[in-house]
Amino acid sequence: MAGNGRYTTLLLFEAFEKALMQFMREDEQVLSWPRAKASVAHSLASQLQRSLRSVLGLSEDNASPGFFSLPGDVKVDILIKGCDILVHDRKGKHLLGIVLGYDYLSRPQQEHLHQLKEQGFKLVLGVSFLMQKEYVLLYSPKHESLEYYHFNKQDGTTHHLMQRDVESETDDGQLSLGIKERKTRKKPAPTQDQ
Repeated sequence: MAGNGRYTTLLLFEAFEKALMQFMREDEQVLSWPRAKASVAHSLASQLQRSLRSVLGLSEDNASPGFFSLPGDVKVDILIKGCDILVHDRKGKHLLGIVLGYDYLSRPQQEHLHQLKEQGFKLVLGVSFLMQKEYVLLYSPKHESLEYYHFNKQDGTTHHLMQRDVESETDDGQLSLGIKERKTRKKPAPTQDQ
């Protein structure tokens, strides 16, 4: 294969969806372990290795000596280059960067997603597992915005939730907590009699 043109954004996302669905079916209990980020990353990365082979139409026979090889000398690593999971080739081309979280990603984590995208990653995803919810919240940075997606834990479907402009703090499409601003009362000006 000449280069990594085979690894399109669409193919990478499809492989990620399949891997996440298998992770939720087979390895979800890892999310309940204390301090298990490396274990979660390893389990999801293993599923991603398999799903990449599947979407590329390669043999899924794990007894085959070439099972852990992907075309274009592509590798799946964990906890490297600012990512919890990194799909890359050994020549320095970053294809997919994934940042994992158990709760909503913080503003610095969301900014980190944009930094990874600016470094030339083909696809960058943030993943919030949100154990109390029926979905996994996915984040995908674009040029000036952040896309939010819900991945349904039961049926493995993903749908676009919203897009938030990164530059504007008061965008109507922003996710909010629904906390209303308090109106400040003006104190009456003191009169000369006081």
